[in-house]
Amino acid sequence: MKDPSAMENSETTRTRSFSCDALTTTLCNSIQALGRGFDVTSDIRLLYCKGAPGSRLVHLEEDNTRDLVVSDGVVVPNVPVEIHCSMGKTAIERKSVCTFHEVVS
Repeated sequence: MKDPSAMENSETTRTRSFSCDALTTTLCNSIQALGRGFDVTSDIRLLYCKGAPGSRLVHLEEDNTRDLVVSDGVVVPNVPVEIHCSMGKTAIERKSVCTFHEVVS
């Protein structure tokens, strides 16, 4: 009989791996779509960008690439050096709520 916690850990690892693969694929598609056009009357999904992969309206140096490290250890290979990734804010900014009378006074 298999240990339920071991089965749960195996399932969690498999789910994380699938999620990481999906994230990496989406990031690669996004980078390939940079600088390409969209036909907004048809479809704006990344898969349906105008032009062949690698043909862009905005020139990127495709020969000078690097591996782009994204949060949680996800690495996107062969990204042009002109493309950067901003991690954004990691802290939650809290604002107090004012009553109507506090706002109008």
